[in-house]
Amino acid sequence: MTEHQNQIRRVERRYRRAKQISKWDLFRQRLPFLIVYVILVAAALIAIEVTSKQRIMPVSPGALRIYQMDVGQGDAALLCTDTHSILIDGGEPDRGNAVVQMIREAGISRLDCVINSHPHADHIGGIAAVLEQIPVGALYLPEIPDALIPTGWSFSQVLELAAEKQIPVRTPACHEELPLGSASLTFFSVDNSAFEDLNDCSLLCRVTCGEKHFLFTGDLSAAGEQAMLAAGYDLSADVLKVGHHGSSHSTSPEFLAAVSPEYAVISCGALNDYGHPAVKTLHALHEAKCEVYRTDLDSTILIETDGIGITVRLLSDL
Repeated sequence: MTEHQNQIRRVERRYRRAKQISKWDLFRQRLPFLIVYVILVAAALIAIEVTSKQRIMPVSPGALRIYQMDVGQGDAALLCTDTHSILIDGGEPDRGNAVVQMIREAGISRLDCVINSHPHADHIGGIAAVLEQIPVGALYLPEIPDALIPTGWSFSQVLELAAEKQIPVRTPACHEELPLGSASLTFFSVDNSAFEDLNDCSLLCRVTCGEKHFLFTGDLSAAGEQAMLAAGYDLSADVLKVGHHGSSHSTSPEFLAAVSPEYAVISCGALNDYGHPAVKTLHALHEAKCEVYRTDLDSTILIETDGIGITVRLLSDL
């Protein structure tokens, strides 16, 4: 090796050492900034987690909280007291994981029961994910005439999961009551054998907390509403979950007069293909002086009562 080549080697070695020292010096110079950056990122992540947990505070003793969930063109409502929790419907199958997430964000690790008002996919579909991921004490279904029993995947999957998880499946008797701690839920039903529409087989649930009442009507159409009225049930409520996503075929004048709600909640998808809620229904609610909330406009709606007063808030505002 020539002297010239040796000189080149020595220069290269000095350059590499200088480069390594330069990199180390640069790293030492930047280290405080990197430490501060890591601390800030960690603090931000912790703050996000804490905010997420604190956004929805635990239910106060003696109170009832209802989450009318935004599940698009479907229906799902979570009812919570400080000791009990019940889910009514679960939206479409593709909304099941979102329902599970909302239940968990509400601090619920177990449901006393799940109620399916009727087994159309937009009410029962998401229940499969709930049964799969959250312990459930019982599943309630309406009485369905043989000719109207669904043959679709959503219904069969829910039944299979209930059997697999050993969750009792029950058809409640009319006036059967479920305890909710500081509240209670009462089922109303009629003889469904004459109905030709599965919507009219919907279980009607009336929830009571102190002096306040809440009515969940599934997808009852005018025919089902009239049958409930003819049975002479007390349907009065301060809050009405409007039937069939605000369809023009539901919320008949006689039914609305019997309920006489102060608040009306409509679960429907933004710009849905059905035109829900119908202008006719919105006009009727306006004429009845109802304060109307809609999941397509307001997203998830929180309703809370201490048994004396009612507060309605939007989850997006918390």
